Amino acid sequence: MGSGYEIELTDPDLSHCTCCGGLTVRLTRFVKRHGDAFAVYYANYSNNHPDNELAMLVSIGPWGEGAAPEDRAAFYCTVRVTEDSYQVMLGDAATSGWSGATLMGTLLSRDAARAHPWKATAFEVLDHGFARDPGLIGFLQRVRCGDAGVPLEQSYGAPDDVFALGDAKEGRAELHRNFASLDGTRFFVRCLLPIPVASYRAWCVGVWVEVAKADYDRARDAWDDAERYALLRFSGTLANTCDAKLALPIVAGTPVHVGVPDPESVLTIVGSSDAKVEEALDTEWSKERFETYAVTHGYL
Repeated sequence: MGSGYEIELTDPDLSHCTCCGGLTVRLTRFVKRHGDAFAVYYANYSNNHPDNELAMLVSIGPWGEGAAPEDRAAFYCTVRVTEDSYQVMLGDAATSGWSGATLMGTLLSRDAARAHPWKATAFEVLDHGFARDPGLIGFLQRVRCGDAGVPLEQSYGAPDDVFALGDAKEGRAELHRNFASLDGTRFFVRCLLPIPVASYRAWCVGVWVEVAKADYDRARDAWDDAERYALLRFSGTLANTCDAKLALPIVAGTPVHVGVPDPESVLTIVGSSDAKVEEALDTEWSKERFETYAVTHGYL
């Protein structure tokens, strides 16, 4: 955005709603501008409430040494997701769930917030959060997908070697939803890597696997033939490397085995000679571990 803002991400605070059992998420974010402490915001949401609203308290004002709460102003708002953006409604901070958060500054009423000279800055910080904060971005995406309680999948849009070409891939690569080729000599299929999770269906990562041309052709030929498709089995190597911060065993060149668990499934990684991939396929994540991981990375 060219604003000089930088958001410090902290661990989320998770609980389960007493009225619906859904996951309730509380985020605390510290915002710097040009390297200096500038703002703090809280964000709360539940992934099972029908209103699909997110509540925020945005504190603007000095946070450095010697600054006092009365030097800051706290803007309360609720955020509703629209088809291609979001709507922000200012409210009364003193009657919100943060009525005791006096450290954030003067808790502004709706009318005071609308008239406050820092209102535009508060909205600027909020907008930056929705552009950079994985938790806020993920909330928007899940609501738009129709169910805020269903974890988003990590998915790679292309094999790494195709993606790295940028505009130069024109004329060299063919990229479709489930199949890709490069220079007419390398062939790829899109597969799911399923991670077992307690209390959730398996969380899947969409990755590309480089395969032999014969297997590529066989998969394409069988795609619309349920009987032949269900019998597909072949091996290949991962064609994506996962960002290290995601801590997933996805490294380009790793050997994997591909199959079809049932006729309604897409091609799925069912095994590997690599110990880390095998462990990922066989080891169930606890509900608590997955929820913490998924919220941190914006999947839930």
